Amino acid sequence: MDPDTRITIITVDDSNSRRGELSRVAEQISAGTLRQHFSEFMQAMQTAFSADELVTADGQFELSEIQFSAELSTAGEFKLLGSGVGAAATAALTFTLTRKHPANA
Repeated sequence: MDPDTRITIITVDDSNSRRGELSRVAEQISAGTLRQHFSEFMQAMQTAFSADELVTADGQFELSEIQFSAELSTAGEFKLLGSGVGAAATAALTFTLTRKHPANA
């Protein structure tokens, strides 16, 4: 894919809202910029959740899957969604990361 390819991101701008009215905003961003922001976000997520093994009172566990949702801003920035976001997260991106197991030799 050409990194100069443009992708349109449509989101809601509530900074100028009155009486609960929301306006839609559309911005175009290059695929290269979006890829860079995604890479930075995923590196931060990997750092935050890099536990290979979890030890509890019941034993040792391996973290094999993480699922989380993120929002994408019109600037192409990814933001982790926390609990309580509610209906505003209906257009969130959901990611499921599964541990890659080494090939059997």
